Amino acid sequence: MTGSPPAAAQDDGASIWAELALGDLEAIRDLLAENHPGPVDLENSRYGEWLRDGFAEASQRAGRADSMADYERTLRFFVNGFRDGHIALGLNYQPRIYSWPRFLVRRSVDGNADSVFYSNTDAVPVGAKLQSCDGQAVDALLGERVDPYFFNADIPHTRRWYVPRLFTLDPGDEELQLAQCTFLIDGETRAVDLEWARLSARTRSEQFASLRSDRPELGIAERDGIVFVGLPSFVQTGSRARTMQAVIDEIGERRDELRSRAVVFDVRGNGGGNSAWGVAVAQALYGEEWVSRITESFDATVDWRVSAANMAHLDGIFETVSRDGLADAAEYVDGVRTAMAAALERDEALVRTSDPGTEPSGPPPANPISGRVYFLTDSRCGSACLDFADVMRRLPGVTHIGLPTYADAIYIDNTVALLPSGLARFSYSLKVYRNRVRGNNEFYTPEIPWPGGPMTDEAVTAWIGELAGHTRSE
Repeated sequence: MTGSPPAAAQDDGASIWAELALGDLEAIRDLLAENHPGPVDLENSRYGEWLRDGFAEASQRAGRADSMADYERTLRFFVNGFRDGHIALGLNYQPRIYSWPRFLVRRSVDGNADSVFYSNTDAVPVGAKLQSCDGQAVDALLGERVDPYFFNADIPHTRRWYVPRLFTLDPGDEELQLAQCTFLIDGETRAVDLEWARLSARTRSEQFASLRSDRPELGIAERDGIVFVGLPSFVQTGSRARTMQAVIDEIGERRDELRSRAVVFDVRGNGGGNSAWGVAVAQALYGEEWVSRITESFDATVDWRVSAANMAHLDGIFETVSRDGLADAAEYVDGVRTAMAAALERDEALVRTSDPGTEPSGPPPANPISGRVYFLTDSRCGSACLDFADVMRRLPGVTHIGLPTYADAIYIDNTVALLPSGLARFSYSLKVYRNRVRGNNEFYTPEIPWPGGPMTDEAVTAWIGELAGHTRSE
């Protein structure tokens, strides 16, 4: 939400921000130490080391905090250092006004150019290519100002997401304003003195959002003879769960027809949710035999962190999946609850649910697909969307197209806690995969890469039409 921090946090002195930053930093450390599998994971010493060493360095930063921007950087530095996309900081308060040099820059998909995409100054037109600022290359500026707080170096293609952040500053960060940048404009190199101005949070959000792919609507649509199955999220509960189930039912009812068509499973913007939905979608088109042959071969052995808080979270998950009719998921969660309750009694740190998978016996069924099946991703595909990718990329006749996916650590299944200051929420994981089919922070690269430019519905439809040999309708 957008607004001002609580009155208690509006003191101009450094002490209140240092106090808030250190208090929330300690809360994050304690939540991880008591409830996350990483600190007690003997197979990953780095997690515990960063919990100790990263906390020590972040604590020093907290002591110097003099603004909400400093508070945020302190917490993000600590959280980002784990290189774990499943732990995350979410702010409850955002500035209403930022400062900016009256232009914003983005990085191309191939990473070869940093170009102005939004401007309201004649000195820096849209399309101008940024070369450097105050004598520093763009990558050097990112390394100093952005990477420590946002970028996971294990997923290199996501670094381009953060380039626009170089040119919007929070209140209190005026000393970070760059003075001069060099651009390539109309074939000439020009040095431009920057004029900083106010930028509304709304405009900033709109411009940042304009760089993302279009997110499909949940449902089935036909465009230019191509069937698009829009799956923007696997977080589907309540009425959305009923809509999701209706999509699955429609795929099943139209199975014979769809198997001979060009079908696109469109997961642009899908950051995850409940993996059971992805399995059900795949089964609706391919049938249970094909999908089970794949999923049952996966080693799903996990170690759960044992704690009273995690037990309470599992109770809530059980109620949710039971209410949404996900019987298999409910049975699994109930088994985990039983195992964790026994481990709590024994005062154990981890409890294992073993599921080593089964190698398929006999030859695979015949390929049921006579048409074309495309699996369309952007780089937001993470968590349960990656679980869906694990299945889709192993089904016959599927071509993975688009942008490289996101990646996630082997720590997964999250809960969230409000931090003591009330300024932020912290999300963290409950379990660790032991032999997952995807390695830690491993991403998928499409067989056919997106050619570049915004991934709008119109552009995607035209591109896939070319791939599938369809003629575009007028």
